[in-house]
Amino acid sequence: MHADVTERIRIVRRLDFTQAERIQYTYEEHAAILRAIVARNPQQATLLLRSHIEQSKLEVRKISIHRLHMAHLGAPKR
Repeated sequence: MHADVTERIRIVRRLDFTQAERIQYTYEEHAAILRAIVARNPQQATLLLRSHIEQSKLEVRKISIHRLHMAHLGAPKR
């Protein structure tokens, strides 16, 4: 299961982890998810996991758009 999830999020992780603060937030978000699991609170764990995934997706979108914009600015003019 872990290998499957890791493969599915490989690109997200590769982009998301280009930002130092996102690495720290990811550790904090994962720790909160694990605390909810240990506390046997599946509703909280699910909420935290969904929030973490959505935040990562938003950050990756922002990074991708910024990179595309920068590439466009650097593209030769026709």
